[in-house]
Formats: sequence, structure tokens, C-alpha cells
Amino acid sequence: MTGHVSSINCTNCGAGLEVLGGGRVTTQVCGYCGARLDANDAYRVLSVHAAMYRPDTPFKLGMKGLVDGVEHTIIGIAGYVERWQGSEWYWVDHMLYSPTHGYAWLTLEDGHTLLTRKVRDWPRGPFLTSREVERAETRPTREWRGKTYVYYATSSWILDYVEGEFTWRPEKGQRGTAVSLMPKGKASDMLTFADGEEREIEVTRYFPEATAIFGAAPSAPRGVHPLQPYVPKEGKRFYGLWFAAMTVAALVLAMLVAVTSGERITLYEGQPETIPPEMTFDVSRVSRPVRLELFQNLAQTWAEYEMSLTDPVGTRIAETGRGISYYYGGSGEDAWSEGSRYSSLTFQPTVPGTYVLLMEPGEVQPLAGRVPLRLTVQEGRGRALWLLIAAGAFAMAFLWTLSSGWRHRSARWKGSDWTEEDDD
Repeated sequence: MTGHVSSINCTNCGAGLEVLGGGRVTTQVCGYCGARLDANDAYRVLSVHAAMYRPDTPFKLGMKGLVDGVEHTIIGIAGYVERWQGSEWYWVDHMLYSPTHGYAWLTLEDGHTLLTRKVRDWPRGPFLTSREVERAETRPTREWRGKTYVYYATSSWILDYVEGEFTWRPEKGQRGTAVSLMPKGKASDMLTFADGEEREIEVTRYFPEATAIFGAAPSAPRGVHPLQPYVPKEGKRFYGLWFAAMTVAALVLAMLVAVTSGERITLYEGQPETIPPEMTFDVSRVSRPVRLELFQNLAQTWAEYEMSLTDPVGTRIAETGRGISYYYGGSGEDAWSEGSRYSSLTFQPTVPGTYVLLMEPGEVQPLAGRVPLRLTVQEGRGRALWLLIAAGAFAMAFLWTLSSGWRHRSARWKGSDWTEEDDD
């Protein structure tokens, strides 16, 4: 909705301009030719800014909306840029005017909308400048209205675009700094020490309903804004409980599998060269796998063993080889290892009874030939590993869901330019 209080013609290009901003307006900038006009001197041309590019914003001059129950009108648009080490950040301030409540700012930053007003009751302590921040050994703080505000960041801005009415003399290329502070924990506002043409202190709050209030197209927020409150996603409680229950269930099943697995029996333990040519073991259950496991505590060497397995009815069910090797090197962060001191043969028994294992050394390195070999068999071997992996995955999902609030708070402070080294 657009308000029409009165209008003038630009004294530079003749374009019609609305006058919306009240008696404290000192400057009007023509959106057609970029002329800065003196609102207190018959709109005399102060200067002309050519080649200004309007920032991307859904808000327009003249839009009206109820802010805290009071009608405000957008009377000015100012685009800002901050440049640092090859990076650029842009935001847009929209000056608001209410005949009864004065002036405020509606800011669009990364799709987030914020509401800013000047502070009349300044916080305790001197005005916080960027120079004072640079000299500080710990994060600067200020007390205001019973809360402690902690240093967040310093912004060095350049005015890149102006259009509409202002209570000050904006000019393209104008520079200034802003030092911002936030309360720890659940912040609802931000204090900003603005150092430009004048020194002012402002308070800013998150204002996501702005586009709906002013009838503008919705903006898509990018990332987490420092003032953005944490809102749990729908279903967080359900998913958290579900992942927790699945973690417990997977762990219980893994324990059941472990305790119901058969006893591990040693078939052989000794030097590789004295392995019996034939070994037997009994299997009573055929519903679960049987595992033959070899262990040899090797270091910088390897060995291979030939294995042949026959079931109680004389059917050969496996004829294969198994290798063991282990190498390592380096130290500290450069330490590495490869291979394993374990090897195994797992099979599904076909019938109960006595199974026959034929085993002999294949290629065995001299160093490996001097290391004892242990061969064990375990009947009813369960697959608890996959259940443990599932339990770990469910536990990670549970912790991820549970930590959403912490991650949001961490993201809010991620943009702070204070580093831990500054506190040392």
C-alpha cells in the first residue's frame, strides 16, 4: 500500500517525487537521476550521484505497515557494502517513519529482516569504538537494561546506494563503522555503536514478519542470522525418541547375539610348521554360521595358509587360502599401518556332526615362521558387528537431533570476528 502525503518535482531532472517523511527530513535523493536535494532549502541540488544500482529488495518507497501496532511508512532506501580481504557483504536499510513514533530502520540482510531503533538511554560506560575493540584483551562488554552485552563484530561499511528521504545527509561513498554486541544465551536483540556522521547507539531485533506486514514479496533467508531465535523443527521430539529407542534396541540385540554365540574353542596354537595335517570339530547347530579364526602377531612380514573343509557326509564345502600380514611405520601424526593380524573363514554348516579341516602353511616368510599361530573355532557365530554399526548410526542421529539447539547457537556466533587468541 502506498501513501501520498504530497509530492515535488526533482529540481535536477523534473521527475515527480513523493514527500512522506515528516519535518525532520533534511535530504531527499531522486531515484531517477541520483540528485541529492536539500529538503530545507527549496530542494536545492546538493550533488548528483550517477550510475547507482538499486539493490535487490522487495520493499519500495511508500509501502506502509503496522510495526508493533503503529503504522510506519518506508521513506528511504540505503544500500551498504563491506569489503574485507576480497570478500563483500551487502545489506539494505529502509528508513521508516511514523508521525507518532518517529523514525526506525528496516534492514534486509541475507534474506533476513531486522528492525532497528535509536537508543535514548545509553548503556553504562563510554561509547565503544573499533579502536577500543582492537586494544581490548578480552571481549568488550556493556550493561544495558539489566543485561550484559558481549562484543560480536565490527563492520566498516560504505554507502553504495541512496534513494528517498533521510534525516541526515547520505552520500554515495560515505564510510563509517559499527560495533555490535549481543547477550550470551538466547539473544533477542543486538546493540550497535554506530560511528558515522554522528555517534549513535541502536538496538536491533529479528523481524521476520516484515514482508507480510508491508505487503512485500517474501524473502528467502540464507544461513542463520545472529539474532535468529531457535525454533525446533516439527517432529524433533518424536525423532529424538525414535532414534534413542532404535539405539537401545540395536545394542540389546547385539548383546543377545554375543551371549548366544557358541564357545570359542582353540583347535591349534603353536608354530606354523607344526600344524596338524588334519583337525576336527563338532557342530550341533546349523541355523547360524561357524567361524574359523586365525591370529598371528606379525610385524613387518606376512604368511599364507591353505585350508580345505569337509562336512560330516564327505562333501567339500570350502577350499581356499587365508593370508595374514601387518606392516607399520612413522610416528605421531605420520604413523601408519596396513594389513591385519587376524584372518577368518566363516561358513554356514549344512548338517550337524564332525567337520574335518585340512590346513598347511602356504607361503610363509622366514620372520613369520617364527611367530606362533592360533586357530580357533566358534559355533553359532552371530553377526553382532552390523548391529553395533546400526546402533552407532542411530546414536549419531540421536545426538545430531538432540544438538540442534546447540548447533543453532553456535551458528549465531560463527560470524563473530573475535577469536580465542584475542582472549589470551
